[in-house]
Amino acid sequence: MIGVAVIALRLPGVLWPAKYRAFAVKFPRSLLWGRILIGIVSAIVWVVMYRAASESDEWQWTKPLIVVGVPVAFGLVYYYGVHYLALRASAALLLMLAKLMVDAADLSVSPLRLFITVLAYFWVIAAIWMTVAPHHIRDLIGWATVDDRRCRYLCSWGLVLGVVLVFLGIFVY
Repeated sequence: MIGVAVIALRLPGVLWPAKYRAFAVKFPRSLLWGRILIGIVSAIVWVVMYRAASESDEWQWTKPLIVVGVPVAFGLVYYYGVHYLALRASAALLLMLAKLMVDAADLSVSPLRLFITVLAYFWVIAAIWMTVAPHHIRDLIGWATVDDRRCRYLCSWGLVLGVVLVFLGIFVY
């Protein structure tokens, strides 16, 4: 599933690099995409935390805090954390995906699980970098999308990664 998402995110860069470049350059400061992505992140966090608190009697006292706290935190970020919100929300999603990948790799006995684990840790490092220095990522996106040729080349490598992830998902996991 993650491989399909990687392919879906990189395929437009190969097929329509001019439109992809225009979108990619605007993405880091996009308030619309930032709010959509932070909404998705908040919903996932809310459900996961509530479920975790429900499974154990030891954490029952946190349920009211979760029910109120996560939406309040979402509202505060939604209104006050608008600078590079799309990048920071993407970083949060990358962290969540990295956890899923490491969890899936832990269940596998194949030596190919190390590829997924290493990729997940690279995503964690990228997410930390996106959160701490989003202006560097903005500049990196600008460099990567400077012309159609470079955009196609880099997105082609993203497609290869997506195909490898789909292959591993079908035949290894």
